[in-house]
Amino acid sequence: MEWLPKHPKSPSSVKYKARVGYEGEYYLVQKFISAGKGFYAVRTPGSGTGKMAKPDIIATDNGELLAIEVKSTRKKYVMLNQDQVDRLLQFCRRFMVKCPKCGVEIRPKPILAVRFLNRGWKFVEVPEEWSGSIIVRADEASPRLLRSSL
Repeated sequence: MEWLPKHPKSPSSVKYKARVGYEGEYYLVQKFISAGKGFYAVRTPGSGTGKMAKPDIIATDNGELLAIEVKSTRKKYVMLNQDQVDRLLQFCRRFMVKCPKCGVEIRPKPILAVRFLNRGWKFVEVPEEWSGSIIVRADEASPRLLRSSL
């Protein structure tokens, strides 16, 4: 069974929710690091705070660059609101690595990683031109992409 933070007096407390989120991010970073050559990840400082466009984790997956927004929940679903989606996509448009030999520009893929406590993980690649919210349910094969009403 996946390790979970000890059950608090109040599971709705801000401290407990932050701890669950941090532990999900930390677990995922460790999974990338332990995968071996071509796989690595770092947690961005202060991820999830403020309005700066940055993901929770920046990773390489066998040479592919990823920007990962991590959500952890005990519920059967999680929602990434339009503002969170916009910030993830903005980061992916602005963050670029250029190969010094061939000049190819590499941008990260926007990924939503959802940790359903005691049920495992789901990974969703967010379409680069998406505008709206995303709902991921533990029991559905694919996420619901909700267009904004703009």
